Amino acid sequence: MFYSLPPSGAGAITPNNAPVGAQLVGVGTVSTFGPPLTFLNANIPAFEYSIYVYGLISTGTITSGGPGLFFYSTNYSGGFIEIREDTSPDATFAPFPPNAAVPSTFQDGTVILSGSFTSFLTQTDNFSAHGAGNAEGDITWTGGTLLSYTNDPTGKACPGLFTGGMVSDPSVVTPGYIWRHDGKIDFNCPTAAKVSTWGNVKGTYR
Repeated sequence: MFYSLPPSGAGAITPNNAPVGAQLVGVGTVSTFGPPLTFLNANIPAFEYSIYVYGLISTGTITSGGPGLFFYSTNYSGGFIEIREDTSPDATFAPFPPNAAVPSTFQDGTVILSGSFTSFLTQTDNFSAHGAGNAEGDITWTGGTLLSYTNDPTGKACPGLFTGGMVSDPSVVTPGYIWRHDGKIDFNCPTAAKVSTWGNVKGTYR
């Protein structure tokens, strides 16, 4: 889930507005792992895999559209992400963060992956059911015990893609948070190009 840390003299982030300078913070837990981390099991009770996103600074919300059909887009600068493995599970989405449990219970354990965002964007509107929207960000992985697993077969680092939908409906969002996010992180390894001729390309469709 996401919450905000307002800058001095400015309001907090809401589903439809993020004042310039406000910080977006996200905490969550991993429900499953895909390639190349399928050897990790997020459903073993003795282990917990937490996500902590912080340092995303709003550059201001841009509103477009017309009455009843408004779209809200916000770009964020900076930002970091940490994924941790904790052998003493305790992550708690306590209301009205920051508090004694949030983000601290998502910051313990061993950092298996960490990185920085090169871009981050949230998009919402004022007409979708449950206040639906999405978040998307590009990640450069820089650290963690499993950093080498983000490389492609040639050893070149693959960027990450943080993406997924979110809702702001108070019936499913814990008080004090802005959005409940249901997303994923992909490894966007470049695909090697193969030299060919136009005749060979056309031949594949015959």
